[in-house]
Amino acid sequence: MKVNTFTGGYMPQTYTAQFGNESPRILIGSGPEARIKFDPETKRPVETGEVDSKRVMLYYPGLGVQAVKLPADFELPKGLDDLAEVVLESPEACIVNREIYVRAKNIKAR
Repeated sequence: MKVNTFTGGYMPQTYTAQFGNESPRILIGSGPEARIKFDPETKRPVETGEVDSKRVMLYYPGLGVQAVKLPADFELPKGLDDLAEVVLESPEACIVNREIYVRAKNIKAR
């Protein structure tokens, strides 16, 4: 998703300004995508294959689809269906080069 404002660092205020009180819907697909840890010196993924974080896709009605970064130990809550309304725990957003990045500590069913 592209935006027209610029901020520095992840902040809860940026998330609220971009998404308001809109309740997102989870797009489960094949489940959370594991993101491998990246070594900035070699500019390659670490050879151990260590998982740095997980990513899920959320649909915000009227706004579109947004990837959300979650901790490496994140697991989908039991009984959560595709397109179910969810609540992000401690959501934060960051804008870099007009792209918005979102992270949260957890996802709960609404």
